[in-house]
Amino acid sequence: MPKPILILAPRGRDAAVIAETLAHVGHACQICADLETLTRALGDEAGAAILTEEALAQGATNALTDWLDHQPSWSDFPFIVLVTKQAGKRAQADAERLKGIGNIVLLERPINAETLVSAAHSAIRARHRQYLARDHLHAQTKAEEQLRFALEAGKLGAWDLDLDSGALTTSAATRAHFGHAAEQPLTLAAIEAAVHPEDEALRATALAASITRAEDYDVEYRIFWPDGSLHWVQVRGRLNLTLPGEPRRMSGISLDITARKTAEAELRLLNETLEQRIADSIGELRRANERLLAEISEREQAQAALVQAQKMDAIGQLTGGIAHDFNNLLTAIVGNIDMIERRSDDERVKRMAANAREGVERATKLTAQLLAFSRSQQLDLQPVEVDALIAGMDDLLTRTLGHTVEVRMALAAGPARANADANQLELAVLNLAINARDAMGEGGTVTISSRISDEWHEGLQPVGHVVIAVGDTGHGIPEALLQKVFDPFFTTKSVGKGTGLGLSQVYGIATQSGGTVRIDSTVGVGTTIEIWLPVTEAGDRVRPSDIPPNETPLSEGERVLVIDDDPSVRRFLVQCLRSLGYRVTEAAGGQEGLARLVEDRPDLMVVDFAMPGMDGAQVAKRARQVIPKLGMLLITGYADAGAIRELVNSEAVLRKPFKVSDLAVAVRKALGERAAVVS
Repeated sequence: MPKPILILAPRGRDAAVIAETLAHVGHACQICADLETLTRALGDEAGAAILTEEALAQGATNALTDWLDHQPSWSDFPFIVLVTKQAGKRAQADAERLKGIGNIVLLERPINAETLVSAAHSAIRARHRQYLARDHLHAQTKAEEQLRFALEAGKLGAWDLDLDSGALTTSAATRAHFGHAAEQPLTLAAIEAAVHPEDEALRATALAASITRAEDYDVEYRIFWPDGSLHWVQVRGRLNLTLPGEPRRMSGISLDITARKTAEAELRLLNETLEQRIADSIGELRRANERLLAEISEREQAQAALVQAQKMDAIGQLTGGIAHDFNNLLTAIVGNIDMIERRSDDERVKRMAANAREGVERATKLTAQLLAFSRSQQLDLQPVEVDALIAGMDDLLTRTLGHTVEVRMALAAGPARANADANQLELAVLNLAINARDAMGEGGTVTISSRISDEWHEGLQPVGHVVIAVGDTGHGIPEALLQKVFDPFFTTKSVGKGTGLGLSQVYGIATQSGGTVRIDSTVGVGTTIEIWLPVTEAGDRVRPSDIPPNETPLSEGERVLVIDDDPSVRRFLVQCLRSLGYRVTEAAGGQEGLARLVEDRPDLMVVDFAMPGMDGAQVAKRARQVIPKLGMLLITGYADAGAIRELVNSEAVLRKPFKVSDLAVAVRKALGERAAVVS
């Protein structure tokens, strides 16, 4: 594509006439309105510029001069300036402006077309040669960059030697091959001094042959770096054939081959010790076979442990199901006992109800432990006085560990409270005590202690901690196994005597409580496992069960739909809610309850989680599609905690068994949350 000629002639039709004249001979032209426009167009691959003397007199030449001053080295943009013939010298200012343009041809007006076309041809050819020089320069620069990249990729250095003067030019890589820093010069004398004495003759002979017979220079030799270390280099070169009178030169590359030479030496050594290597291979094969047999044995043990774990999982599911059914029974029992206590004025009847309640509370604690075993219960975190809890376990620990184990208490946490689930913490301490007993075999001493610590370890919150330690005088745990003891299914007990879940459960309880577990064990001395729990300053949480009957929150006229597949639990719920003043309808299952939504239009749905066909979470989701702002209270004795959390927050879940006051508070809270959403 032809390069355009820029034209700036502000008077009359001068610019158009010039453009027409040049266009007739095939030149592309671009007329510019002012000097600023012309200056901007110079960078767009222009071929030349024709402008009149008066165009320069307009001013604004600073931008043009600045552009010309910053041209690349290959560029000297040509200008043709049409000037008016003058009798004397030009004004100093005019002469300076013309001189500042640089590559300029002055044509005096009037001018004929042939002269203008000839000058334009010359300017275009000159600019074209400049563009060719630019392209050649760019190609040369690119080739040099590619060569440099190739040398760097191959870790090659480059060098050039003036054979007459001995002057040596080297790249940074070559200097590095000889142990010199990038900025440190490397001379031929320094190279000759660095060559190993045994290799100097080899190097000199190869260099002489290349110079005298124009053979390629290719030699490998050892050198000493300035720090005294020994290295190998490979140097290749070729004589440059020059014209008479020019200095003789040799150019080439260098490469550090120390690693290759080291590998070759090692290979020779290996070949020389083949017999020994064969013997070593046989020994390694024997050891590999032993490892394989060991892996087979471990795999068999792992398979047995998996079977045991599956068995324990099945037992856990069975246990959770039993606990769920048991909680349904307890809900009806505890609810009716609560109703008796609320409605009876007979002190004898109240005492009998209180005795029955104590039995129900023990049964409730048992179901909580069963659910913990089956991992179907969320932690109920609250302030727990640790020393009091452990002291209350004294009889339980003595009976569980047996008469061959001495239980010692060293409780020093005092009244400090930790943020924990009391039932789960009790279970964790019991697990650790049982593990300690099993580790001692024929008996020994189990020490349970507590203390307050302000130490900080990774994984802990930056607060004080209550530390519960359970130590034994058993055989200890090897250091190699300490990192695995909290892994699920890992156990050192024989198959059938341990699931490998006890310590992982302890670790889970501690971490869910915001703490951690640490272990210290010495083989032959014993093991101490510590549970670190964050100290809390919170007071006792008010439980709905502790609310006096006359302060139980009552209905404000709301409608409640009760859905539960268990008739006794459903009947109890309906009775309680009606006694609290709510308008109650009921359904025996999810489908039936959903069918009643449109007709009943309840403010709150009380639904059992574990039901056949459609569980409580599914019912709740479907119900909110019908009534988006429907209040929701899930009742559960055994549930998928994750599914509940996705549906409602933890405060909208009521766990079986519960009292009338528990139900009343939970219903009011669920209705209050609904009211907040509606408003």
